[in-house]
Amino acid sequence: MTSLLEVENLHAYYGLSHILHGVTFAIAPGEIVSVVGRNGAGRSTLLKALMGMAKATGSVRFKEQEISGLKTFEIARHGIAYVPEERAVFPSLTVEQNLLLGLKSAAASRRTMEMLLRRFPQLALRLQTRADALSGGEQQMLSLCRSLMGEPALMLIDEPTEGLSPQMVRQVADFLFMLKEQGVAVLLVEQKMKIALEISQRVLVMGQGKIVFTGTPEELRDNPEISRVWLAL
Repeated sequence: MTSLLEVENLHAYYGLSHILHGVTFAIAPGEIVSVVGRNGAGRSTLLKALMGMAKATGSVRFKEQEISGLKTFEIARHGIAYVPEERAVFPSLTVEQNLLLGLKSAAASRRTMEMLLRRFPQLALRLQTRADALSGGEQQMLSLCRSLMGEPALMLIDEPTEGLSPQMVRQVADFLFMLKEQGVAVLLVEQKMKIALEISQRVLVMGQGKIVFTGTPEELRDNPEISRVWLAL
């Protein structure tokens, strides 16, 4: 099967700090891949480098086209959505206005909005509410749903359950399962191992800016040494 995303020998930098060291991996269409590791391993930097938001060298091919060196908005137009950890919503706009900002085409995105509001009725009840009046969990769901309005082939999602209540963590997990059902590929940075292993076909373990393990969730569970060295606190 042709890969949707192919990353080869990716290096990334913040100023003089060398953060990513030769990262190489691929994602197939519709595949969900989780990136796990300790804080500071380079996981968030990986997503930013893929979106053109961090200085990087190496090859990033999406749908067999080289996208490294493109601007962030150009990468997004190719069909990649990015959901940052900080829940980037437009605070003075309503829930509905935030969702509409993510649309790709009016007819298709209206259908997508209707589907999302059926799946997440809490947002449907707050369509005319300003985003800054939502709880942190509601803002996270809004950020996730807005990104899906653009009908991406691949979503890069950074720590979507961070700081959320158990109820909202479950809703985020439901959203990820919905993406899986719809065949949207996902590169997920997630600290909660239970969710990461439950939702993913493959797991990448990062340490010191490198990928130190690639395998299925079952293979990671069967490799306690990797968990001890690279994941245990």
